[in-house]
Amino acid sequence: MKFNIQSLKKGSLIFSWALYDLANQFFALNVVSLYFVRWLTFEKGAPEIFYVISFGISAFFIAILSPIFGSISDLTGKRRIFLAYLTVLSVIFTIAIGLSANILLALIFFAIANFGCQTSIVFYNAMIVNIAPKNKIGLVSGFGKMLGYSGAIFALYLIKPIQLARGYQATFLPTGIMFLVFSLPCLLFVKDQKLRSDVKLGHLFNKDKAIEIFKKLKVSILNVNKIPGLMDLLIAMFFSLCAVYVVILFMSVYATRIFGLNDSQVVNLIMFSTFFAIIGSIASGFLSDYVGYKRSLCSIFILWTVCFLLGALNHDPRLYWLIGAIAGLAMSSGWVVSRAALVRLVPEEKIGEIFGLFNIVNLVSSIIGPLFYGITIFFLSSLGALGYRISLASLILFTLLGLKYLLRVPKITTAKINARR
Repeated sequence: MKFNIQSLKKGSLIFSWALYDLANQFFALNVVSLYFVRWLTFEKGAPEIFYVISFGISAFFIAILSPIFGSISDLTGKRRIFLAYLTVLSVIFTIAIGLSANILLALIFFAIANFGCQTSIVFYNAMIVNIAPKNKIGLVSGFGKMLGYSGAIFALYLIKPIQLARGYQATFLPTGIMFLVFSLPCLLFVKDQKLRSDVKLGHLFNKDKAIEIFKKLKVSILNVNKIPGLMDLLIAMFFSLCAVYVVILFMSVYATRIFGLNDSQVVNLIMFSTFFAIIGSIASGFLSDYVGYKRSLCSIFILWTVCFLLGALNHDPRLYWLIGAIAGLAMSSGWVVSRAALVRLVPEEKIGEIFGLFNIVNLVSSIIGPLFYGITIFFLSSLGALGYRISLASLILFTLLGLKYLLRVPKITTAKINARR
C-alpha cells in the first residue's frame, strides 16, 4: 500500500506539472499563432513586420533576463515563485490585449504577455527534475507536451465560436483566464526541492550580484564545450528553431494568403495539426528514451524539410492537410526531444543555468528566423503568392544547417550521464 500511495503521489505531481504545458499552449496557439496576428494583419491592416518587431522586442528582453533568472534559480533552488509571478504577468496582459483597440498599445501588451509566458518556461523546464525519474525524462517531457496539445484542441474548440460571433479581439480574455486556471495545479502542488536557506532571494537583486551573474554566464558560455555535444546541439537547435518560429508566427496567415482558407478552415487545420502534435509528443518522448535523442532529432529535422518543400510547392487544396499533419508531428517532437536531450546532457546542478542559455538560443532564433522570412517577403512582394512560396522554401536552408551540426553531436550513453551526476 505504501508503494501504491507513493506512486500515486508521484503521478499526481507529474500530472500537475504537465498541466502547465497545457496552460502555456493556450497562449501559444490562441494568441501567438492564431488570433493576435490575424487581428493585427487582417482586421487592422497592419503589415506583418509590426508583429515581427513586437515579438522581437519581447524576445530581446527575454534573452537578456532568462540567464539571470536561471542562475538565480540554481543559486536559491527557488523556481516556483518565479513561475507564479511570470504566469500572472502574462495572464494580466493577455486580457489587456482584449481591452485595447489601439494597435500600438496592443503590440506593447502582447510583448509583455509574451515575455511573461516565454520566460516562465525556464523555470517550468527546470522543475522537471523535481518530479521525473532520471530514466524517464523523455517520457515525462513528452507527456507534458501531449497534455498541452490535447488541451489546446479543447481551447480552440472553445474559442472558435467566440471568434466567429464577436471577432478576434474577444478571444483574448477567455484565453488569459484559461491560461491561469490550468497553470494553478503546477503552481500550487509542485514544490521546490533542495532550497538553499543560506541564500536570500532579496540579496540577489543588487548591482554586485547582477555583475556576478553575468560573469558566471560568460564562464558558462565559454565552458559549454566542456560538456560533450552541448555546443553542437545548441547550434543545431538554433537553426531549426529559426524555421519553427516562422511557422508559429505566420502559419495561419500563410494558410489564408496561399491556400485561401477562411477563419473557420484555419482553426480546423490547426486543430488537425494539433492532433498529430499529440501523437508526436508521446511517441517522440518514448522513442528518445530508447532510440536516442540524436536519431530522433535528425528525423524531426528531415520532417521539417519535407514540410517546407510541400508547403512551397503545393497547389492542391487537399494536400494542406498532409502538410499540417507533418508540421504538428515535427513541432511537438522537437520541443520534447530537445528538452529531454538537454536534461540528459547537463549535470543536475546546472539545469537552470543551461535552460537559461537554451532560452537565449530559442529567443535569438525567434528574432532571426521571422526577420529573415519578413525581409524575404518584403523583397519578393512584387511576385505576389510566388514570393510567399519562395520565402517558405528558403527555410529549408535552416533545417539543413541544423542537421549538419546535429550529426556532429556524439552519442551519450546512460552510463556517462549517471557518472556526471
